[in-house]
Formats: sequence, C-alpha cells, structure tokens
Amino acid sequence: MEEIPLWYWLLVFFALGACVGSFYNVIVYRMPRGISLINPPSHCPLCKKHIPIRYNLPIVGWLWLRGKSACCKQPISVIYPIGEALCGLLGVLALFSAVAVNAGSVSAGLFSAPVMEPAVWASAFAMFWLLLGAYPVCAVDCKYKLIPDSISVGGIVAGLLISIVPGGITPLQSLLGAAIAGGGLYLVGWCATKLLKKDAMGFGDVKLLAGYGALMGLTGAVETLIVAAILGIVVMVPYGKITANKGDGTGQIPFGPFLAVAAPFMYLWGAALFDIYVKFVFGE
Repeated sequence: MEEIPLWYWLLVFFALGACVGSFYNVIVYRMPRGISLINPPSHCPLCKKHIPIRYNLPIVGWLWLRGKSACCKQPISVIYPIGEALCGLLGVLALFSAVAVNAGSVSAGLFSAPVMEPAVWASAFAMFWLLLGAYPVCAVDCKYKLIPDSISVGGIVAGLLISIVPGGITPLQSLLGAAIAGGGLYLVGWCATKLLKKDAMGFGDVKLLAGYGALMGLTGAVETLIVAAILGIVVMVPYGKITANKGDGTGQIPFGPFLAVAAPFMYLWGAALFDIYVKFVFGE
C-alpha cells in the first residue's frame, strides 16, 4: 500500500464513492416508501423485473443502457448517474483533502507520491463518510423530514471502527464523543420541547450528531453543532418570513442538512477556525 501512488488511490476512492452513491439512490427511493433496502433485490420500479448485476454498475450501467431500462425500455432518470458521479467525486475529495491537509501544500509530485501515514488514512475514511453521508441526509431530510439510520447510526459504528486506525482519535474519544454529543443534544431538545410545548428537535438529528461525535470526537461535534446552528439561523429566519403567510408548514426547514454541511468543514478546519476566533476575541 505504501508504494502505490496517490492518483491510483484517487481512482479507487472514486469507484468506492460511485458504488456508495448507487446504494444511496436505493435509500432515497426505498426508505421513505417503507420498502426494505435488502428485499426485494434490485428491480425495475415500472415492470418489477429483476435487474442483472451488469446493469447495476454505477454510471457505466446507465451509459450501457443509454438511459433506458433493459426490460421495458422506459427512460431512466439521469439523476441516478449524476448522483453516483457526484458521490464518486466526493470520494476523491475525501482522500485528496486528507492528504493535502496533512502535506500542508499541494504540489505536482503529490499525485505520484505514496500515501503512507495511518493518520492520513484515518482522516480520509472519516472524510469519506462525512462527505458521502451529506447526500442522503440532505435529500431525504429535506423532502421527508427524516434521517436514514444507515447514516446516523452507521456513523457511530464507522467512527468507532476508524478510531482503531492509529493517528486519529482514540476509541475512547470516539465513544465519549458519540455519547456526550448525542446525549447533550437530546437533553437540549427535550428542554426546548418542554418550554415550547412542541417538538423542537428530531431524534434523527440526535443520532446524526452522535455519529459525528464518534467520527470527530466531542470537540469536533460541538463545533459542528455551533456552525450548523449559525447556518440554520442565517437561512431559516429570512426563509421563515417569506413563507410564514402561507400557513401550511412550508416554512419549516430540517436541521439535519445544516449538520451534514458543517461537519466536513469543521473536521478539516475546525481547529484552525477556533484558533482564529480565539485570537480575534482575546488577541495574541
């Protein structure tokens, strides 16, 4: 692994990201409809016929079929390959950002250099989850007001597994990050619900932040929550005023997408932004 250049691993991460994107297409379609992610296996949503594995290849399958189903020749939305390609690019970005941040600068020789340090791999896998998890969180939560457990609870499992890799956060930090971040947000939501006498925080948001705590540690999860809250206020206040006169609940925006957008940025640059904030407030 130490002798394989970065450009090769970038291709691998693109392929992995595209495969994850293909699975996310299944999540986005099936989960809100209450359909199992496992059974029935891949099938045409129109004629219900089984789809062979060769046609399920991310991006390639759509191009092979020229945008039409093999069974009933009905058009297949271009959204599917676009989502897979986007996830592939996010996979590339996950590895490249981890390598670039560790290297401190980007140079021409960076792509031919091998990826050696375990800390880089720990960061790359964590970024992979954070970036690719943002896609289904935003897509499903914005439309159906729920967050897939495969992303939120899966983030807790992924964080604990990644913490085993040397150079990142320790398993104890991962476990405490998940427990305290998730438990703290649940307590805040419970208190707000009692005060406002209505649901103030979805449990999906609690599990999602717990997953971020497992991936980033407690400090990273808290920083993510703060930035997500600021983003939420910036978007929700003007949007709420615009839609308030409709009276149909369209002014409500889920909080999950803000967490999903803030998490990758704070994972990479949270410490640097915190240092800038401290220097700005307290001076040198």
